[in-house]
Amino acid sequence: MKWWKKALIASLVWLVLVFGAGILHTELILAGELTPAQADAVMERYGNAVGVGLVAIWIVLFLRRKPRTS
Repeated sequence: MKWWKKALIASLVWLVLVFGAGILHTELILAGELTPAQADAVMERYGNAVGVGLVAIWIVLFLRRKPRTS
């Protein structure tokens, strides 16, 4: 499988996991305990985690790709 296909799949999995964790954390675990501003701040942190994770996934899989053989 090509490295970029692996990166796409891993990116999708990462996105779903972190987004799901953010929703679970703010809507179920901390339901009613956070002000709207605090909930926005928590979700912003999860958004940052998504962004950093996506960049890391693409960099790692790009660097580990196998060179073409002719």
